[in-house]
Amino acid sequence: MIIFSGSQSKKLAEGVSAQDDLEPGVVEVRQFPDSEFYVRILSGVRGKSCGVIQSMPDPNNNLVEMLLILGGLRDCGAKNITAVVPYLAYARQDKKFKEGEAVSARTILGILDEFSDRIITVNSHFLDNAGRFKPYGIELENLDAFPLVAEYFRDKLKNPVVIAPDKGAVGYAKNAARIIDCDFDYLEKTRISDDKVEMSIKNLDVGGKDALILDDMISTGGTIIEAARLLRRKGAGSVSAGCVHGLFTKGLERFRGEVDEIACTDTLETGVSKVGVGELIARAIPY
Repeated sequence: MIIFSGSQSKKLAEGVSAQDDLEPGVVEVRQFPDSEFYVRILSGVRGKSCGVIQSMPDPNNNLVEMLLILGGLRDCGAKNITAVVPYLAYARQDKKFKEGEAVSARTILGILDEFSDRIITVNSHFLDNAGRFKPYGIELENLDAFPLVAEYFRDKLKNPVVIAPDKGAVGYAKNAARIIDCDFDYLEKTRISDDKVEMSIKNLDVGGKDALILDDMISTGGTIIEAARLLRRKGAGSVSAGCVHGLFTKGLERFRGEVDEIACTDTLETGVSKVGVGELIARAIPY
C-alpha cells in the first residue's frame, strides 16, 4: 500500500509509512498566488491500494487539498483509496438543533466518501466509541487513541486520579483510569448567570492527588485552565492535562503555570505532541 500525505500531516504519514509493507508516496502540492492548490501525483499508483493522511486544523484549505489528492489518485487509476483524517474538521455539528442549520459532519463525510473507498478517523468528535460506524449511511472507522494518552501518563503520576472536564467525557476518563489503575471523576458545571459558570467536583476528594484532566480535544483551553484552577483549590498535588487532538487555538503559552504538564497525540503537529498514533493507523489502514 502506498501512503500519501497532505501538507498538514507529513510527519505522521512518515511514521505510518515506516511500518512494514507501507510505501511512502510522492505528491507535489503548491499554491497559486490566489491560494488555489495545484496537486500532481508523482508515484505510480495504477492498480495499487493507496492511503492519504491529512488532519484538518485549517479546515477549508486542508479539506480542499485532500480532495484534490484523492481525486488525483482516482484519475491515476488507484485500485482503492483510504482517506485517513486523524482530526476531522466540521464534526461538531452532527445533527440539526435549529431549523435551517447545515449538518456539517454529514456534508464533509459525504464529500470524502465520494472521493474515497474508505474513511478512517481518530476519536472523531461526534462518536463516543471506537469501531466501525455508518453515520448517515457512510462507512467510517473511528480509531481510539485515548489508551495511548493514558499509557503516556501512567508512569508519570505517583498518586493519580483521572478527571473528565464534563459529564460528556466521563467515558474516556473511566477507560483511562482502568489503564492507569486509579479512580476517576468528572466536573459538574452549574450556570449561575448568562456569563458565569460554576464548576465543582462530582464525588472524589482530590487532596494530595496527581490529577489528570482528559478530553478528546483542547481548542482554546479555557475549560482545562478553569478545571486546573479548581483542582488546585481543592488541594491536588499536581495537575496535568491530556487530549487526543491539540488544537490550542490561543497558543500553548496560556497553559504555563496552570498545568504541570500537557500532552496530546500527533494527530496534529504541536509543541506537545508527545504521543504517536502512527502504529495505530498503520494497523488499521491496509486492505
